[in-house]
Amino acid sequence: MKLNSLRTKVNTAILATCLIITACYGVVLYPVEINRRQAHFNHIFTLLSTVFQQQKEQIANEIFAGQEKALSMSLSELLNISGITAAAAFNSDGNLLISTNKSAVSELTGDERKILKTNPLFSEKTSRGQYVAEFAASIQVTGEHVGYLKLLFDLSNLKRESNTSLLLFILLLSTLLFTVSVFLNIFLTNMVIKPATLLQNAIRHIREGRLGEQVRVASSDEVGQMAVAFNAMSTQLQEQHLELVEAIQDKEAYSQQIKETNQSLEKLNIELEDRVKERTRDLLKINDQLQRKIIETEHTSKENRELQERLSRSQKMEAMGLLAGGVAHDLNNVLSGIVSYPDLLLMDLPINSPLRKPILTIQSSGQKAAAIVQDLLTLARRGVANCDVLSLNAIVSEYLNSPEHEMLLSHHRSVQVAAHLYPQLLLIRGSAIHLKKSVMNLVANAAEAQPDGGTITIKTENRYLDKPLMGYETVKEGDYVVLSVADTGTGISPADLPRIFEPFYSRKVMGRSGTGLGMAVVWGTVQDHSGYIHVESVEGKGSVFELYFPVSRENLIRNPDNVPVEDYRGNGESILVIDDIPEQREIAFGILTRLGYSVSLAPSGEDAVSYLQTHFADLIILDMIMEPGMDGLKTFHEIIAIHPDQRAVIASGFAENDRVRKVQALGAGRYIRKPYTLEKIGLAVKYELMRQ
Repeated sequence: MKLNSLRTKVNTAILATCLIITACYGVVLYPVEINRRQAHFNHIFTLLSTVFQQQKEQIANEIFAGQEKALSMSLSELLNISGITAAAAFNSDGNLLISTNKSAVSELTGDERKILKTNPLFSEKTSRGQYVAEFAASIQVTGEHVGYLKLLFDLSNLKRESNTSLLLFILLLSTLLFTVSVFLNIFLTNMVIKPATLLQNAIRHIREGRLGEQVRVASSDEVGQMAVAFNAMSTQLQEQHLELVEAIQDKEAYSQQIKETNQSLEKLNIELEDRVKERTRDLLKINDQLQRKIIETEHTSKENRELQERLSRSQKMEAMGLLAGGVAHDLNNVLSGIVSYPDLLLMDLPINSPLRKPILTIQSSGQKAAAIVQDLLTLARRGVANCDVLSLNAIVSEYLNSPEHEMLLSHHRSVQVAAHLYPQLLLIRGSAIHLKKSVMNLVANAAEAQPDGGTITIKTENRYLDKPLMGYETVKEGDYVVLSVADTGTGISPADLPRIFEPFYSRKVMGRSGTGLGMAVVWGTVQDHSGYIHVESVEGKGSVFELYFPVSRENLIRNPDNVPVEDYRGNGESILVIDDIPEQREIAFGILTRLGYSVSLAPSGEDAVSYLQTHFADLIILDMIMEPGMDGLKTFHEIIAIHPDQRAVIASGFAENDRVRKVQALGAGRYIRKPYTLEKIGLAVKYELMRQ
């Protein structure tokens, strides 16, 4: 782990601590402030209610008698009470009679008068930039309603107190957070980052060959324990190095060591076989349990059964992956010495030493076992570390020119391989190493399926799915790069088809045709690339494996290699794009606008027909599959009834079919397959606009 990453984590922990303190501080003080404000408001309401009770009889008589001068004096006297800034009297109809400050006192609404007949109103508001409390009540004389009284109370002192409390809260909180942050930063720097830096420098020294390097960390926490473990490892490496030098000098002891190593390797192979058999038995038990559960739920509908089978298959592969990961972890620890030490021994042996051949044999055996471990890691979904933008054509071409492919053909001389790679294939994001191994496993599997000879066909293409593809897996709609490997071999029986991607499930002879992990590696690689697998097989006729990988749009907008973009740039011609998928409309809009066309969009055939009844388009781009509503053929029928000479380009994510040819027979032009590319759509549009 890098130092800056560790410091980032420390700072993140400090920030989280400060946020927690802030939240706790706010939770404690906020209710206190709210209660204080509520108590103040209750006091004001009590004060104004008391004033009203004391003065209402006098004011009621003055309103009832129409003594405006006396009423004005009574209201003015109310202003002598501390805090009251304005007072107003209204008649029974809500009309203002007398007000000490007409601009500050608002009129009574009908809704307010209805409420005041039963209960007084008390609220806070801002009047002419002043924060006040407004009290209003109904005035009655001998049970008869004669008018209303409204009082305004100044709340500026309360607002200043609130602002002062808020400022004090912020100052105290800032001081507390600053103190905590400084303390935690100093503490964690001394206790974690500095010891980690010492440990990192010591590891670099070991890598440079300075064996025996020691780290001085005085703490007894986890970092200190790591330092102790590192010191022990460093000392052990130094001792092992000295022992290795002594062993090389003593040929007889060294020969005995080689024999013991061979015996250990044989024992390891036996142990590996026993572990694989044991894990296979466990997997078979899990499989039997899943099969019994599927049989118990057979009475449900066909769709639910298919969903349950897919879920069970996915869970089974996940369980197998976990088991494989555990085996791979154990074997990696055991194999590390067998694979690594021979390189060190060979460096110190002379070229003509008779010991080089047995050491190379040990190393080769260890590397073969390590390759099996890598397959187990891929099966455990732990193999894909880096994903780059790459071309699947390049991956296939690299494999076809590889020594592994030549060796495969030498073992299957009656098998022919044909490759059809789409030249304008879109890019994907993935791991070149794992994708190449998947191609190799698919081709090897196809060759094994043709013991009497046949043809393996490898094909790549861009494919757009307007709707999900239901098959071995449900492939969601969208843009994909598809790799297809087809053979004309023996095929796969319906009983075996659901289990072909299980580890060690094979009809071939284990150890002769492979490890039994090839198709499981393909499954794990496709899952790690967020892709899908579609399998079709007929016994006696062959199988087709299709791998769907999501398209990557990174770095796709570039000048074509063959045709300059100026050759198919537009001159402002109007184009109507008809497609029911919003993403496809936006992609076409962006490309055509960049090429200089004026683009309009229609989400359905019905909308397109309605648009063309009042508008004109030099050319339309028509999607063939639109659901629900009219499809491309029906839409074009309606359009040519309005514009008989309408120019059109047909687009679809599926292969050209009879409905496409029917549309072209009605006058439509070129057919292009989704997903769109700049050159493909640009050339098709330019050709149709220039066609006579």
